[in-house]
Amino acid sequence: MIMFFGSWVFALLFLFLLGVAVTFFLSFFRKQEYKEFNPKVSAVVPCYNEEKNAGKCIDAIYNSDYPEDIEVIAVDDGSDDGTLDVLKKYQKKYSKMKIIKGNHEGKSEALNKGIKKAKNEIIFTVDADTIVSKDTLKKLTGPFLDKNVGATNGSCIVRNKNNFWGLFQNIEYHYNNLIRKSFSVLFNEGIWFFGAFACYRKCVLEKAGYFKKDALTEDADIALEIYSKGYKAVNVYDSYGYVLAPSKLKDFIAQRTRWWMGVLQSLKKNRHLFSHKSSLSILFLFVNQYWWSAYSLLSLPLIIYQFYYWLPFDPGTFYEISAYTFRWFSASGPVYVLYMIPVWGLSIYNIFGVLSGMITTILLIGALFMFKEKLSLKNLIGVFFYFPYTIVLNSIIIISLIKIRFLKRQYFIK
Repeated sequence: MIMFFGSWVFALLFLFLLGVAVTFFLSFFRKQEYKEFNPKVSAVVPCYNEEKNAGKCIDAIYNSDYPEDIEVIAVDDGSDDGTLDVLKKYQKKYSKMKIIKGNHEGKSEALNKGIKKAKNEIIFTVDADTIVSKDTLKKLTGPFLDKNVGATNGSCIVRNKNNFWGLFQNIEYHYNNLIRKSFSVLFNEGIWFFGAFACYRKCVLEKAGYFKKDALTEDADIALEIYSKGYKAVNVYDSYGYVLAPSKLKDFIAQRTRWWMGVLQSLKKNRHLFSHKSSLSILFLFVNQYWWSAYSLLSLPLIIYQFYYWLPFDPGTFYEISAYTFRWFSASGPVYVLYMIPVWGLSIYNIFGVLSGMITTILLIGALFMFKEKLSLKNLIGVFFYFPYTIVLNSIIIISLIKIRFLKRQYFIK
């Protein structure tokens, strides 16, 4: 009974991943082309304890190849390190840069302070630990020629990928960027709006009531609020921002639980958007979040049970058990099962898991190629052992679902 139930769970996983793969494939038949449009821009950089990173972020903004002068507003959110001193130092370097000092009220309030002081209609927000490419801003402003576009953002690339957690997060980011690109190109509406760097129409932010403090992910929340006001947010996949990812497990878990809880909060607030009137990209946001929440709760005990079910106890030599474990937690497993089909025959108990593993591996490799990541030995190892990383992610989702039941503070301070 357990194995039969598990086969249906993994069949649904296969169908979900197949839908993503089909979207990715179909997106190749549409091009994302925007005419150049260079309106005046105000850049807002919220900072909290970013003395090590803020300077590089500001340099990158000023060194961009944007043809218009950029108004830069750095907002210190009550830092208790040397962030304010760093900002004052850079104000001497860039005389037109403005500094706003605030109390420690959270990122949403820091953004709002800067936006309200900005004099230009297009607002470019950048996290202080993010470094944007020279052409990022030029690419993000192009879509605003369409009056229906309220926000744009690009592809996040991991800067510190030369550590254990950075290796897997780098691959995961590319995979997410691939999906975001596919949906935005195919349906002309972005998903998973990451706020590490983004552009907004100021008038649309005003209509949406600015960034709010009733969700842990202010970027996902504002994107849905913008859609509610009749505008759309698009992903410009070839505009890059290089972000710092958590390098310690504790920080990684803290970040991902906040992300998952925050998106659930945002979807609950905007549940009226789960309607046949919404675009497929918006509907996918709801399906994706609730599907993975349910799958995480179901899959972990099923994976443990299935691992035990097929474990070669008799004759269970150390070599056989080690080889079995290696196949289970690497990309060699699906290949081995396919190889053994003439001997074992097809089984409903494992075929959908095998197919899901193959689709995921193909999409991961495709994402690395799409974003011009070297197919190095390290990246191949990351793809090869990506399945255990997904177990960690699913475990974090379970933690998030538990924590959100007891959540008191509704917004992100840091």
